[in-house]
Amino acid sequence: MILHGALSSGVGRGAEFMAIEWVRAGLQRIAGFLPYPGTVNLTLPANEVAMWREVRERAAWSLAPPSPDVCGARVVRAVIAPDVAAAIVVPDITAHPDHLIEVVAPVHVRSRLGVRDGDMLTLTVRG
Repeated sequence: MILHGALSSGVGRGAEFMAIEWVRAGLQRIAGFLPYPGTVNLTLPANEVAMWREVRERAAWSLAPPSPDVCGARVVRAVIAPDVAAAIVVPDITAHPDHLIEVVAPVHVRSRLGVRDGDMLTLTVRG
């Protein structure tokens, strides 16, 4: 499945989450890479939100925290076009907007692809 999203700035908390050791180890196990400290936020167009909901509900990989008091996540493996390995992180919280996707990669995506806020990225979902 292919999704398209506009690159958007987040609130700056992605680096904190990516610095947590159990998160880094889990992403290494699931996605096959250690994440760059931060996330790439993509805002989906309205016509792709329903497709993303289907993918999100089928996410089979769990990023389980060491304690039930900590928010875990589900992970969907992906590739950012043309060739950047990636993983979509779906936090286990109910307030996460349907149109927003948080993506991690082993590199700084903005620098690697020369993109900035508003640029469209193509994400191939791998499951």
